[in-house]
Amino acid sequence: MTVSILIVNWNGKKYIYDCLESIRQHVTVPYEVIVVDNHSTDGSADEVERRFPWVKLIRSGANLGFAGGNNLGARHASGKYLLLLNNDTLLQTDIADALAIAEADRKVGAVGALMFYGDGSLRPSAFKFPTPMRLWRIASLAYSSEIADELIGGVPVRRCDFVEGSFLLTPAAAWQAVSGMDERNFMYCEDADYGRSISDAGYKSVQSQTVRYTHFCGYNHARMAYLFSGFRRYHRKFSGPLTRAHAEFVLRAGLLLRLPWYWLKGLRGDEQGRVAFQYALRLHRNWKRTGIEGVRHQS
Repeated sequence: MTVSILIVNWNGKKYIYDCLESIRQHVTVPYEVIVVDNHSTDGSADEVERRFPWVKLIRSGANLGFAGGNNLGARHASGKYLLLLNNDTLLQTDIADALAIAEADRKVGAVGALMFYGDGSLRPSAFKFPTPMRLWRIASLAYSSEIADELIGGVPVRRCDFVEGSFLLTPAAAWQAVSGMDERNFMYCEDADYGRSISDAGYKSVQSQTVRYTHFCGYNHARMAYLFSGFRRYHRKFSGPLTRAHAEFVLRAGLLLRLPWYWLKGLRGDEQGRVAFQYALRLHRNWKRTGIEGVRHQS
């Protein structure tokens, strides 16, 4: 097998069937698909097994999160490359150019792709590492435009620190070099952690400018604790004491500044603002125990 496509599924009935069909429609290189079902309750695993007999289905028996699910899938993979692909995505193109990049430069440890909303608009999928100064405005982690820096294997690419985890192609050798993903990251920041880990191991991350996909779901305020705890763990893992303290200050101050903003939005009848305030207040109250070993999903 050239590439093992890993899809972690948790109650993904709305999207996963179309995701699998898009693989069958667009991918021309030799591949296998491994779906790790994280104890879904919507019947999606049974339906995948019935409708897609060519898919290798692994039932985890528990919700392992994104990192844990992909680690489990990787242990059953036979490909020279692994493609981490979200269940709520649709491939718009073949993935051959992503493989060509990795084949042409053995220092490439992660290849991303251009990512689009369901409405067709381009959204960021190549990022800079979350330094404390960038965490003042989390949106500043993303590159604001798609500009190729160079050609690798004849494919235009953008250099970046890490790529969006919903489409992440990595050589199995790079994955093994860093022992896969850190399972303390249940949701969010796994891609930043992985990008930093492979960078420290001598690899680099790039984004293909020719491979495209649609990603339907994204961040919502109910997952705020996962995001903040992920950034805190990142700095506990990779940063020295001063940088770690700086990041902690920025994240806590940023949360406290968000609280009155969300409250005012909610007061003006903005439902999203009201919900965001509730989750931000909960995160503030639980700050001491959030982000050390990670928040766990309540299924």
